[in-house]
Amino acid sequence: MTPDEIAHTDAPDAIRCVPVPGWVEHDTDLSRMPGVDDACVAYGICRLLQDIQVDLTGSEFAWYCRTAQRVLTRAGAERIAQFGAEFDPAFQRLDVHFVRILRGQECIEHAKPGAFQLLRRETTLERLTLNGRLTASLVIPDLRVDDILEIGLTLYGNNPALDGKYAGWMALDPFHPWLESRHRLVRPSARDIAIKPFNDPPERKIAVQDGIEVSRWYMVGQKRGEFEALTPPWLVLAPALQLSEFKNWNDVARLFAPSYESGDIPDSLTNDIDRLAATYADPAERAAEWLRFVQQKLRYFALALGEGGLLPRELQTIWMSRFGDCKDAARLYIAGARRMGLDVCAALVSTTHGLALDDFLPSPGVFNHCIVRLRLNDATYWLDPTMQTQSGNLANIYPGCAGWALPLTPETTQLESLGSAKPLHVLDCSDELSFGPKRASPVKLRRQVEHRFWVADSIRNRIANEGTADYAKRMLKDVEAIWPNVVETEPLKIADDRAENHFVATFAYEIRDGWKPDKDGKRIGFAVVDPVIGKELNPLGNTERHADIFLGRPRKVTSRVAMRMPWRWSGSGWDQKYREQGLSFTSRLTVKAKTISCAKELVIDAWSMPAGKADAYRTVANKIRENLVTIGASEWFGRLRPARWWRRSLGFVWLLFVLAYILYILVLGANLATTPFR
Repeated sequence: MTPDEIAHTDAPDAIRCVPVPGWVEHDTDLSRMPGVDDACVAYGICRLLQDIQVDLTGSEFAWYCRTAQRVLTRAGAERIAQFGAEFDPAFQRLDVHFVRILRGQECIEHAKPGAFQLLRRETTLERLTLNGRLTASLVIPDLRVDDILEIGLTLYGNNPALDGKYAGWMALDPFHPWLESRHRLVRPSARDIAIKPFNDPPERKIAVQDGIEVSRWYMVGQKRGEFEALTPPWLVLAPALQLSEFKNWNDVARLFAPSYESGDIPDSLTNDIDRLAATYADPAERAAEWLRFVQQKLRYFALALGEGGLLPRELQTIWMSRFGDCKDAARLYIAGARRMGLDVCAALVSTTHGLALDDFLPSPGVFNHCIVRLRLNDATYWLDPTMQTQSGNLANIYPGCAGWALPLTPETTQLESLGSAKPLHVLDCSDELSFGPKRASPVKLRRQVEHRFWVADSIRNRIANEGTADYAKRMLKDVEAIWPNVVETEPLKIADDRAENHFVATFAYEIRDGWKPDKDGKRIGFAVVDPVIGKELNPLGNTERHADIFLGRPRKVTSRVAMRMPWRWSGSGWDQKYREQGLSFTSRLTVKAKTISCAKELVIDAWSMPAGKADAYRTVANKIRENLVTIGASEWFGRLRPARWWRRSLGFVWLLFVLAYILYILVLGANLATTPFR
């Protein structure tokens, strides 16, 4: 399909207004339902009924949905008066059965031929995806407070790339519950569909007649759940059922593996591949350089039209357009890598549920991304050609996902682990502050920030997109948040070791008027703030925790501050250590002669920590925010001294006084002994 054909796609027969099909059952009488249930109220509406039914007995899949909502406020009417049903015209068609208002004993029907507008909205275009889906739209007139809006529709069709097999989910959303929820599955008994429950869904009721099995799930009065911040994305939080007709992972792998076999590589691309192969004799270098070539040359844009949502395009089309999605990028990389003699294949992963994939039934629907598996010298590497350019060798190139992957080969029988993520040292910030002898003396700050691994890639790509000047301005703004009267004294210096993926930025500033009086005005203080570690863990409320706590990719972040004082300083310092399941934090402050040193280290060695460790998480999260070190000082004839220097010097002063007095007595006594009487 050409871009012009895409732009003028129309589907006049894709939507019909027809009666409810005969296989559908209506078991709920809306007139007998209570008016309002607080658990089901939100945004000025009360969600009364959701009834979803699936029929697998016909020549095409049918998905029926009936909903009923009561209008409670004008805002609620405005919210639901815009009806919209989305579908893919490439393999789906839509039947609308009723869009009716129930007002007392009156029933007002709005589902009529010609009433709907067919819109090409492309709601995912901002995410660089063109999916070609259409929306049947209807603005419902005269919807009033206390009306019930009841809608019924059926979607027919299934993506042909799935080869007629069914896979899906039935979920009871606890965060937006319905007063009554119904799910029904109708299938021939001969179709073997596995069903796996999550989080105690309603009990299944089964009836079999004439070779047709009917399964029902029913729930009334579901309690509303509250979403907890920092919940890992891979957790299934709702009572749910996963359904799949795929018997094992090999069924899924064999379905998609042929789509990634090498086709005819364009001549212009062949020349580039051969040039790289001739330049880099080491297979590991070839693999890394070819990855960077694809990442740089192929911009991301997804044409998810019809089967394109699941299958890659042809190599010729990918290379001529110079854009593609993850499937296209994987296919392009595989073609070039195999020409170079590398052992590669495509692999399906999930950027959200990757760590939970091993707990799911075999299904294409649990994946949302495609990467590449490379096997070289008895080692396995996972490469993502859609990421922004990644530097370094194979040992320090990491994909943006974790958990499990499904290699797309005919031999695949199970998921393969992406490996445990080690807490790599990705960020280090080192500050050196040089203080002058007086309060008015400017404080010189030299900051060196070291980025490694994927953090180095991120900062390098940011500078490539925005420029070094913008990066320097952002850093200056962060420093100004701590010391408002600060100026940059030297241009930003950059040292970039791409082979080791190590990026170092050095900044130089002068802090003016950094000393501030305390509340009583008797002393002054200079505040020093850690610029990196305090941002690594988000705060967590004090409510009871149920879900695990998301920590992010395992990593190690360090921060060091050396304060060069004009005189010998004193103080006891500290050495704090916190170790909890999944993370550890250390903070040390030492005072030695004229130098005050503070070192902090945060190590996150797991993607999440158990909900039962919420208090421990709060302790560490709060501690890393206690990142303010204030140096106390006094002024003595315009000179800086430690805040309590006079107390520490008092004993020495008294000792001098006593020694002087003794010396005086000794001298006086000597004079008296040598003076004659008269």
